[in-house]
Amino acid sequence: MPSAASSTAPPLARMRRYTTWSFVAMVALFGVMCVPLAGSPALMAAVAVATLATAAQTLFWERGAPVWLTVAALVVGLGVWCAAAAHGDAGFAAVPFVVSGAVVATTPPVVAHRGGPIVLLAVALAPLVVGRAVDGAPLLPPALVVTILVASAWGAFRLNRYQFGLYLEIDAARQTEAELAVLRERFRFSSDLHDIQGQALHVSRLQLQLAGKVLASDPDRARGHLREAEQLIVETIAETRRLAYGERTVTLAGELANSAALVRAAGIDLRVEGDPPVGHRLDALWGHVVREATTNLLRHAQAERVVVELGPDAVVIVNDGAPDQVGEPRGLARLGERFAEAGGVLVTRLDGESFRTEARDAAPSRPREGAAS
Repeated sequence: MPSAASSTAPPLARMRRYTTWSFVAMVALFGVMCVPLAGSPALMAAVAVATLATAAQTLFWERGAPVWLTVAALVVGLGVWCAAAAHGDAGFAAVPFVVSGAVVATTPPVVAHRGGPIVLLAVALAPLVVGRAVDGAPLLPPALVVTILVASAWGAFRLNRYQFGLYLEIDAARQTEAELAVLRERFRFSSDLHDIQGQALHVSRLQLQLAGKVLASDPDRARGHLREAEQLIVETIAETRRLAYGERTVTLAGELANSAALVRAAGIDLRVEGDPPVGHRLDALWGHVVREATTNLLRHAQAERVVVELGPDAVVIVNDGAPDQVGEPRGLARLGERFAEAGGVLVTRLDGESFRTEARDAAPSRPREGAAS
């Protein structure tokens, strides 16, 4: 079962809070119901104290409460139950001790031992057996009540731990998918780099070999081969630089399709509103914005939903998983400079838990040449 190392994720934190306070409310509710059944005022006060101790212990249902709190809750709960059993209680005063014991039996390291619920049941029944042996009252009805309480409490905490474990596995799988999406992007980069440089280096090597062969017999021809090799190397360097800075020719539609696959593979809900403009002068830059925003989203954000709004002169990307501390978006800052040079505007804004990236054409929308006749 995966650990809760990713507890900073907002969905996981919400799930943990919901589970914890649900258990605390359940313990408090049962405690309030049992207090009037305790009989004497002193025993009622003792049941209330035991309920408070058990509720505090329940706050640590996931990893286990501190030793002092666990011991206090168990001792107080067992003491109250022993006193109630000696006065003929039907079993309801056992609730604080049973719940406290169930928390211990379903948290590490006790959860690994299958005999935990059996030991809990035996200890819970012991005061009842002793009390009934002394006063001679029937044992079966209250014993059945205690057995049902133990089974219900242990089953509830154990089932919750199993369900929460599944949730942790799903969250871990989501993070793995996000990491794989980034690795796929890196692989695509390495493939592009191989395509650019592999053939160029091979052709340059052949040109140099030819230059070496004809150097003595035909120097002019050798110099021609050297010039061709040099030109090819210059072009390759420029192409590699464009690849490194994300300046290779891309399209908005192509990057939207690629980013949609990456984002959805990471378990993030993506909604695209509108259609990409066709033939716009900023089409390639918009594609780069989508690619950079997707990379930042997968690496740094904890988003659940992403909305991409497409207009005739603007592309807006909004995600709801902005990290607590957003560093300087260097990639987007470089793209902002290129947008400014091309007559566009790139703006990023943090609004609560949402991060908004807007890239738009500063010039008014104009019909393309040949569009009207």
